[in-house]
Amino acid sequence: MYSRVSALSDFLLKLQDNSRHLDVASLVADAVSDLADILGFDSAWYGWAQLDPQETVIHANMSLNLPASYYASWQAMADQDVLVEQFLEDPTGVPTYDRSGNVQTDGMEHLADTFGLKKMATAMCIRPGRAASFYLSAYRCGQNAPAWDLEDREFLQCAVNNISQSARSAAAKELSSGSGASVSAYVSRRGNIVVGLAEMHERFGHLWSRRGHDRLPRLLMDYIGAAGEHLLPEEDLVIKCEPGLGPHGMDWRKLSIRPMNKLDVLTPREREVAQALAQGKTHKMVAIDLGTSPSTVRNQTQAIYGKLNIGNRADLAKLIAGG
Repeated sequence: MYSRVSALSDFLLKLQDNSRHLDVASLVADAVSDLADILGFDSAWYGWAQLDPQETVIHANMSLNLPASYYASWQAMADQDVLVEQFLEDPTGVPTYDRSGNVQTDGMEHLADTFGLKKMATAMCIRPGRAASFYLSAYRCGQNAPAWDLEDREFLQCAVNNISQSARSAAAKELSSGSGASVSAYVSRRGNIVVGLAEMHERFGHLWSRRGHDRLPRLLMDYIGAAGEHLLPEEDLVIKCEPGLGPHGMDWRKLSIRPMNKLDVLTPREREVAQALAQGKTHKMVAIDLGTSPSTVRNQTQAIYGKLNIGNRADLAKLIAGG
């Protein structure tokens, strides 16, 4: 007989293996799908959230077998969510909701009836001192949907804790794959660092007025929605923002910070020209490579020399070779 212990063991082994080669969004989606088969739930809503008595903030969310309108429907009744109320009373528990039970609000009834949800259970991996914690709300549908018993809830909580850890491990690998001079973090739309806080503070902690705070400093907030590279000459830094993460719609941004180097003052095309000239190519050869004219390359060369305060190709080659 295939026991729950065996199911949990297999689930954790696959999760560990996936953390080595899947991106965060794909890893979590695959784990939730597997968990649905094991625990027998029909749909789910999951992501990273911040619970607060005044407001529940969703930093990133995805779903399994739910329409795109689900999140907006939940937002409309968030202040009536009895699962959130239970979490605020006991952050270590696994709250449940039964559409036919005694504890009801108008908002919960409407949400459950709209999407055919009969039995709900939510587990969350609370990270003390951090704004964003991974959560999973699992839903059983149909008139004969079984209740969430203690064994179900314990399994769900264990799985959520491990999904959270594996997601952080996978994200850390993704974030460390770039240039050694650059430090990256995954950031929510609101500017909270979901993954990569320790590394960001270790290298660029001086940008924060309060050490350990996971919300971006005001200096960086303007760049969350601005894709591409941005120079901050007064801080001697380059900021790069890459919106979006993964195929499952997880609404994070990858924010990278690195020290400026001398070539950052050049335009992208000027950098291409500079690299080619430093390799010993003539103006004519560069023009052919870039599909432009030799006279244009000569003008760009003079602009490069002026911006870098150098006088010849030898100086340019030394500058590029020295990084």
